[in-house]
Amino acid sequence: MNSKAAITVMRPREEVERLWSHPECRAGDMAGAHVRFVDAPGDRGTEIHVELERGVPGGKLGEALARLTGSYPLAKIEDDLRRFKQRVETGVIAQSDASPEGELAARKFYERPAQPLSDSELERVSA
Repeated sequence: MNSKAAITVMRPREEVERLWSHPECRAGDMAGAHVRFVDAPGDRGTEIHVELERGVPGGKLGEALARLTGSYPLAKIEDDLRRFKQRVETGVIAQSDASPEGELAARKFYERPAQPLSDSELERVSA
């Protein structure tokens, strides 16, 4: 199974490639992934294309379980690409007050209406 993800970053290709290799900018592990940098059409930055060769073991059932537990490889790659784009373009990674630890599929089982976090919740996520 080939899984692909892509994102456009509003920076020149040389700068994106340099920042990609910098450990502070690059979020996540891209082991087992093929990464390509391409100039975006119309001088609109750089496209980053990531292709995963490995699939989720267990076929369709394994894929469904991986999605439910938040360990689906393509979803993690897409999150890593979004974080990289945010860091390169704005200098920070945006975090929601509703889920400062990030998006986890398992957390969706315990969703509640939007409201400020309690002091104990703030301590738990070190916000």
